[in-house]
Amino acid sequence: MKNVVIGLAIGIAIAYLGVYFTGFSAAIAVPQEVAEVLSGKSFLIWEIAVTQFLGYGVIAFLLVYFSIKILRLNPWVTAIAALISCEALLFVTYTSQYTIYVPHFVVLVGCGALAAFMASRKKYA
Repeated sequence: MKNVVIGLAIGIAIAYLGVYFTGFSAAIAVPQEVAEVLSGKSFLIWEIAVTQFLGYGVIAFLLVYFSIKILRLNPWVTAIAALISCEALLFVTYTSQYTIYVPHFVVLVGCGALAAFMASRKKYA
């Protein structure tokens, strides 16, 4: 139960902080050379690697990893609860604008899973 409650709290924090920091990471201009290479659908690479990773990925990884390590929680239950509560809060808050945005979802799931995996590997470190 403790894992789920803390996971929900982490997800709420990820949602609010992610919206804030994504505003800053979205303001990073795409360099001319990169824009020429990444045209059309391949522009999603920039969206995943820069905008969403810096906005949501770093925050999701750090909050999930350190909460699991410091509070000694079940890594996968905590990570799943955090990711579901983050997406649910974004859906409730931005209902008129919310769609499952693939780069956001890829980064959030990837960083949350990586944090849970790394936290579970070094359980006693």
